[in-house]
Amino acid sequence: MNNRLIRWLLAQLRAIDEQYRTESLPSAKAAAILVTAALALILPRYFGQTHWFVKARWLVDATSHLPYPDLHPHLYWAAFKLVNYGLLPALCIHFVLKQRLRDFGLRFVREPKVWLLYLGMVAAVLPMAYLASTTESFLRTYPKYAGAGDSVTALLLWEAAYAFQFLMLEFFFRGFLIFSLARYIGSLSLFVMIVPYAMIHFGKPLAECLGSVLAGVALGTISLRTGSIYGGVLVHCAVAWSMDLFALHATGRLPSLTD
Repeated sequence: MNNRLIRWLLAQLRAIDEQYRTESLPSAKAAAILVTAALALILPRYFGQTHWFVKARWLVDATSHLPYPDLHPHLYWAAFKLVNYGLLPALCIHFVLKQRLRDFGLRFVREPKVWLLYLGMVAAVLPMAYLASTTESFLRTYPKYAGAGDSVTALLLWEAAYAFQFLMLEFFFRGFLIFSLARYIGSLSLFVMIVPYAMIHFGKPLAECLGSVLAGVALGTISLRTGSIYGGVLVHCAVAWSMDLFALHATGRLPSLTD
């Protein structure tokens, strides 16, 4: 990393500090933010996993008449993100911080240079994802829904659910967590955020787990500088969808439009 890049990165962090760090510590609100984050990370571990859907027989019975029954646990997994990554932070923002949701990254950016930066990130990651798709550990992990290759409809339903949970994930990590903490600790909020963000990648291939640290800081920095999480959603979806397609292609299970 050359000195020019380091100076540029430090300039971004200083700009974030100047723009956001307006509150002092200690603060009950800052504590509430971190407690909310802890609860948001605990809930899916015990109630939001695919196996919880299977154990809840009333859910299985209620959806038994719907097609693709093996997809239902994965749809539940994605939908639960609305509760822990969406509803809990929204309640904290409204009742504790007394702020508007749109001030936590939920606004669109119309600057072409910013979108070009996001597209550049996608272009940089896709070749690495393709190379990773040649490894056994990658093919054991992706796609998360094993039936994604059964038909085009099953694939589209899964990828739509996958995209929704990325929207919720970005709102929690690159929206709620960093925008709220930046008011107290400025750019350090980025590095607080990457700790739990890296931890949710435990169990995935090592390269992806390590990459989450770099990606988390990069996406978080852009989010704070632009006021929007939507570019991060685009990057996540583009990369994740490509990884699934690469895995299905490598194993000969990519469905055709005639299936």
